[in-house]
Amino acid sequence: MSAGSSGNRGGDSGSDAVSDGGERFLDVLRELQSEGCNLLVVGDAPRRLFTAASGSLLGGTDERRYRLLAVTDASPQSVVERLPDPDETPGEFAETTEIVNHASPPRSVVSADRSSDPQSELPPLGDVSERRVVDPQLAGLQAELAESMAAFNRHAGGLRPAQLRVGVDSLGALFEHYDEDVVRRCLQVVTGYVRDYRAMGHYVLAEPLESDRVQRLADTFDAVVEIRAVDSAERGHDAEERWHVSDRDLTTEWFPI
Repeated sequence: MSAGSSGNRGGDSGSDAVSDGGERFLDVLRELQSEGCNLLVVGDAPRRLFTAASGSLLGGTDERRYRLLAVTDASPQSVVERLPDPDETPGEFAETTEIVNHASPPRSVVSADRSSDPQSELPPLGDVSERRVVDPQLAGLQAELAESMAAFNRHAGGLRPAQLRVGVDSLGALFEHYDEDVVRRCLQVVTGYVRDYRAMGHYVLAEPLESDRVQRLADTFDAVVEIRAVDSAERGHDAEERWHVSDRDLTTEWFPI
């Protein structure tokens, strides 16, 4: 059992390394997945680790999923890295994946996915939809995300719990350009839609768990996922995560992303 389920590039949050309270955590995770949930992903860690965590939460290729990724400051390469290989994804990739681009200044994250590294072995994103949004008060971003979720629900004939995965990378860029109250109102709307469709939403904020902003936002989410870098030679992996579910008084052990 994992948050993201199996598969490369969009893969698997390993939970077999969770020791104390591991079974309790799996029960809570199943409940969050069945009801729909919103997760705040934080930590004092390199951006590449946030990409890995985001890819895990967007889910693998073991079953048909719908993926909606809102990009504010993520690089084109990181977008490609966190999505599964189009050739291995059940269903048409272009019908199950959408990018909402709210980057400032405006730039494509789909057509440029190979431009920075022509020798990259990562597959291109192909015909995946990229919808660019520029708006003064985040109403446009809210509307695009809501419309995309509704469209996926219609296409699926009704989404199953956790079949829709939603990601926003990152909240940091939104806080740089908008007042905190504006961002919080946007989050209230988007997280509400995520719960309505019983989806799994995650929102990247590259700040330490102890930061004032993370502490102010934590209650908005069902859980906070904290990530950190570790010594790969010592542990056999270079990144770990732990989950904080405050309303269950639950904090997991650290385990590999």
